[in-house]
Formats: sequence, C-alpha cells, structure tokens
Amino acid sequence: MEHFRVTLILVVCVVLYIAGATAQESDTLREKGVVRGYIIDTTPAQLPIAGVRVQIDNGKGHIFETTSAETGVFVYTDIPTDDYLMNIHKSGYQSRMGKPLVVTSGGVHSVPLTMNKQEDIFTKFQNLFRSEEPQGGTLQLWVMTLSPQSVPIENAEVKISQLSDSSNKVEITGTSYPDGQYRHDNLPSGLYFLTVSKDSYHTTLSMTVRENRMTTAAVKLPISDGTADTDIVPSQETDTKWVIRGKIFDTNFQQTPVSRVKVDISGRNLKYPKIAFSDADGEYEFVLPPGHYSISLFKVGYEEAIGLPEVTAESRQSSVTVIKEGMFVVYEAVAKGNVLALKHGISKKSFSEKYGQMIRKAIRQALLSAIIIGILGFFLSRHLNKRQRKNNQE
Repeated sequence: MEHFRVTLILVVCVVLYIAGATAQESDTLREKGVVRGYIIDTTPAQLPIAGVRVQIDNGKGHIFETTSAETGVFVYTDIPTDDYLMNIHKSGYQSRMGKPLVVTSGGVHSVPLTMNKQEDIFTKFQNLFRSEEPQGGTLQLWVMTLSPQSVPIENAEVKISQLSDSSNKVEITGTSYPDGQYRHDNLPSGLYFLTVSKDSYHTTLSMTVRENRMTTAAVKLPISDGTADTDIVPSQETDTKWVIRGKIFDTNFQQTPVSRVKVDISGRNLKYPKIAFSDADGEYEFVLPPGHYSISLFKVGYEEAIGLPEVTAESRQSSVTVIKEGMFVVYEAVAKGNVLALKHGISKKSFSEKYGQMIRKAIRQALLSAIIIGILGFFLSRHLNKRQRKNNQE
C-alpha cells in the first residue's frame, strides 16, 4: 500500500510538471511574433535583391539573422516580443542601419526595405558630367485598416498635387489596388501634397520626391474590415480643442532627440503662425481647434522642413508613416481621440549637400579651362617652333 502511494505521488508530480512545461511553452509561443518583408533596389525598375543579410538586434546581445530569397522576400518566425533595430547588408550595396521595429505578441510585422547601389570612383566621375535635366522619382503608398488586424484597403482615392507655383504643376488622381498599394512613377523632383480618402475618412500628408528614388508612406484608416460586430462610424467635426504633441529626432543610428528646434505651425484657423521650441527631449506641444495645419522646422546645421508635413486635426483615429529610403521613419502621425502625436526625423546637412553642386560646377569649369589652355598652348607652341625654325634659316 505504501509503495502504491509513493508511485501515485510520483505520477501526479510528473503530470503536473508536464502540464506546467506545456503551459509555459504555450505562453512562450504566445509571446512571439513574425517579421516578414521584402528588399528592392532604389532604381526606377525596383528590382528585388537576393542574398541580403538581415539582422534583427534587440541591443541586449540577441541578434536574429536571416537572408532574403531570390524574390527579395525574407521571413523570420518566433521572434520574442521586444524592441529591435534592423540592419541589412550586402556587398555592392550601401548597408542600412537602425530601422526601429517593435515585435508584439502574435503579431505579423510587414517590413518593406530598399537599398542603394554603391557608386565606385568611375560612376562618381561620370556623375560630374551627367545631364542637369531633372530625373523622375516614385511615390508609393500602402493604404490599410488600423492595427491590430491591418487589412489592405482597395479603391481608396488618392489625390496628388505638386506644391509648386508653376502653371504646369502636377495634378494626379488614382485609386489603390486590391493589395492596398498605390504608386506613381517618373514624378518631377519636389514637394507633393497627398489626400487619401475612403468611406468618409480621409487624411492628408506631404511627401518629397527625389530623382531616381522611391518615397514610401503607410496610411492607416479606421475602416471596418467586416469582422467587427458593428462598423466604425466616422467622427463628426466638433469645436473640441486638439492637443498636438510632437517629437523631433535626428535620423542617425541612435535617433537622438534634437532640442532647440524652432517649430512654426500655421493654418486657416490661425491669424498668425504659432511658434514653439523643442525641449531637451525633442518634444513640443500646441493646443489648437480642428483643422488643417502646416508645420515647419528650423535649426542651424539641419535640413529645413518648410511646410512639411500638412497635418489634419480632424480625424479621431488614423495613422500615417513616411519612410525615407525604406529604412528611417522621417514622419509619423497617429490620431487617437483629440490627441495628435507626431514624430519628425530631421537630418544634418552633409558636406555634399552644402557644397556638392558648387564643387561639381567648379570641377567642370576647371576641366574645361584646362582643355582650352591645353589647346591654346599646343597651337602657341607650334607657332613659336615655326618662328624659331624660320629665324634659324635666316
């Protein structure tokens, strides 16, 4: 009898241990997510890049690594929930470092990325003599419903207007495809104002197009995907004040907050622009009535952001994220209730941006002068030689 009791106790302990381990394993699995994305180059053809090394680093000694396939697609499953930075590397391309990524429990996170081809010394020399005629760029939008179950929105109306005073400025209207994507190629370089709308919802943003580059934005609207019990009802405009809270950071690897940035905000509801300065944490705040507003950022040594972005303090729930060259978030706006949270990424002016065009022009002029002087010297030398021979004959 005593032997039976001991056996029974041991069996119960084993069962409890297995049940506990199974529950712990189940909890662990629930606390993991999936990262899925694709990598293309920044040429107008946007070709997929195979063999790119993708690193997902939590900064605590854990690095998850995978490689892109022939289609440019990469997938990593069962990544523990945490805050990460993504880095991508491949020979012949410029490495990209520091894309923020937050992995949530059970989430499937889509991460589209781009890479620039490296220029060798011969390509850089050729660029000195390339045509000064403007080249086209690409705007790409992904229109989706809000998280956690983001679903592509088809037939969302997209209106694009070039922010230019010229009489031939670009005016384009289109709709998103079934996968939620909308893109337009060969756009002249410059600033563009975009309006994305669907089922009484709309949001606005400004985007910069650069030659032979693609600028991408993810726009999320509170459209019901049909799985909820009731559809989301569009909010009505009210006189309730909006709190606009912004944070300004440097688009470097550490994304350092930038203080003492002058922030100008203007709109039809304001007689005069309002001014604020970012604090030590890069943050600022305005309290404003509903409406459309334009924000400008100024700080010595940084690229100016004039009239960018156009923010909408009307939609109670929406989200916009603008990506710079596939890696860095340069603008993000999340509306929730009557609070509009903004993030701005600003870049320091590089030496080439300050003086690149002037240096290229000076080099071209110097080379042209050298060629002209060489030709003149050649004919002058021939003339002097002829004269010398004539004198010798006399």
